[in-house]
Amino acid sequence: MPKKARIHEIELLRGMAFLAVALQHAIAHYSIVDGAKMEDGVLMTVLLLAAKFAVPVFIFITGLVLFYNYDGPIHYGSFLRKRFSDILVPYIFWSAFYYVMSPAWNHPDLGQWALMLVTGKNSYHLWYIVMIFQFYLLFPLFRYVMRLCAEKIPFRWRAWALTGAGVVCLLLVYKLFRIGDLMTAANIPFLTPFFTTYADRNFLYFLFYFLLGAAAGMYRERWYVWLQKGKIVYWTVFIVLFGYYTYVTVRSFGLPPEFHINFNQLSLLRPLITLFLVSSVFVFYSWSKKWTEASGPAGLKVMNLLGRYSYGAYLAHAFMLKMSYKVDDWLFGDWNVTLRMLMSFLICVVLSYGVTIALSYLPLGKWTVGVSSRKKRHRPAPIQGQPPVQSVDGNR
Repeated sequence: MPKKARIHEIELLRGMAFLAVALQHAIAHYSIVDGAKMEDGVLMTVLLLAAKFAVPVFIFITGLVLFYNYDGPIHYGSFLRKRFSDILVPYIFWSAFYYVMSPAWNHPDLGQWALMLVTGKNSYHLWYIVMIFQFYLLFPLFRYVMRLCAEKIPFRWRAWALTGAGVVCLLLVYKLFRIGDLMTAANIPFLTPFFTTYADRNFLYFLFYFLLGAAAGMYRERWYVWLQKGKIVYWTVFIVLFGYYTYVTVRSFGLPPEFHINFNQLSLLRPLITLFLVSSVFVFYSWSKKWTEASGPAGLKVMNLLGRYSYGAYLAHAFMLKMSYKVDDWLFGDWNVTLRMLMSFLICVVLSYGVTIALSYLPLGKWTVGVSSRKKRHRPAPIQGQPPVQSVDGNR
């Protein structure tokens, strides 16, 4: 498959999404430490809402890149082999690492580890890999349906059709608990847990972000038109819901001595928060596109670095956050809680990228972080008039 022109803003967006994930997890830790005050809760709420775009943007990028790159014939076997080597093998490596580092390693159980591997339970952040890989497995089906819709639906109605798909996905999220009750009553092996215990990693509840990315990948220029024409709409939705969720979240904290920072209102699988997150995809994509266009070669190089190593950094960051907490206890224990959180976040980011880049230069780097930075060896071109050098077994 011939390589297409790189969409530079995607690298920045991917890197930003990882930074947002690391920030969210740092906030989750420091929101419950002793000494957190109302002002810390307010600042953390604002930062958390600003970082909430991470998972939707990751899913959106997956849809965009797949539909942008694979617009010709697709060989499902080679497609899956590439995803297995680039995504699943590093995931398996880090799942084993987190299992070894957990208390469960005191009484190792291969069956338990295998179950946790399949369900993404070896660490709190690995659920996302289990969820996103479902989109890779079903990509040919999604592509067939999207192409069929493109053939049957007139061009002027396609945006409305996509909006309709978004409404259906919102209804799925709205009826999440009702669907769970129905599946519990049905008690279908393997399928019932998919809608109950593991509903938070069921691709159906995240489908619209992928479809939005698919539409952007299929009609890239049209996507840019939407970004321009829809500014007033998506910025209004984003700002209004940002303010609303800041208010309801801070209000839930209570007053001393019952003060307690609580972010339950901001869970991903809620209808209104889903609308906020869809608007955030538009907002942060538009922002990353502008920043990319205004950047020079050095800036683009940094953006590409952030995006290139983001997957390995994502896999590693939960452990790096734990390490940052040890540094925090040693150096920043008497600081303001929000400042401590920001320092841990920065330490985590530096360590996550540092370890990922270092591993990528090792012989098995691709198997641990999904990318290799080792230079490929090129065979010297044969001297004119001489036959090409053959290997020992006679194969070129």
